[in-house]
Amino acid sequence: MTGQCKLLLAKTEDLFKLCDKYAMPRFSQFLDGGEIADIKDNMHFPYGYNVMLWGGFDDCERKILGVFPEWEEASADKFPLSVIKFSSNFSKRLSHRDYLGTLMSLGIERSKTGDILIEQNDAYVFVYDDIAEYICNNIRKISNIGIKAQILSGENFVIPEREYKIIETTCASLRLDAVISGALNLSRNESLRLISSGKVKLNYREALHSSLNIKEGDLISVRGHGRFFLEEAGGETRKGRLHITVKFSV
Repeated sequence: MTGQCKLLLAKTEDLFKLCDKYAMPRFSQFLDGGEIADIKDNMHFPYGYNVMLWGGFDDCERKILGVFPEWEEASADKFPLSVIKFSSNFSKRLSHRDYLGTLMSLGIERSKTGDILIEQNDAYVFVYDDIAEYICNNIRKISNIGIKAQILSGENFVIPEREYKIIETTCASLRLDAVISGALNLSRNESLRLISSGKVKLNYREALHSSLNIKEGDLISVRGHGRFFLEEAGGETRKGRLHITVKFSV
């Protein structure tokens, strides 16, 4: 276990202690998929609390861990979250990196921000409540493009669908190396090199074994090549290869 993981677990344990001490819900910062996996793999939540992970919508990747007293129901509307909508009339479409870079330039830590959803010329950014007004008051331009920022309420916010690039291809089997080769159009040796060099993660966990079996819904991240879900595994081709459908995050 790394020192970073130990620190994360210690902070998580503190949430339970503070919840017990003050008899009030306590919340973590935004956690990424790897941090959530570390907590799930290395920590048993103590009895007598209600626990919930939430980041603003069901399909979010970055989430806050909420710890509630046993007599208080865990509820999404109690999380300290705000949604900021950035709008532009300019024809150029801004990227996830453009929005995130501008937020970081204000001195905002990544742990205070959640997912960023982009829909044409608009973006929806999930942030901690205590920085929402500061962001709206201090961002007027992103990548030299004029931007309007507003905090949305639950009544006037419809979550845009996350965008994916869908590819239908084939692979030799559902082993990790074979799925990577098929999805990224790489040779088996190239896939094995990526895995052995520690550049592959399966469901946010480092994957060093090429023989791992992949299931529908699994998320594979390959450093330098992006990440994708195995959406569907179908029947065999005449040559005995498997039809697969993969979804790449855009």
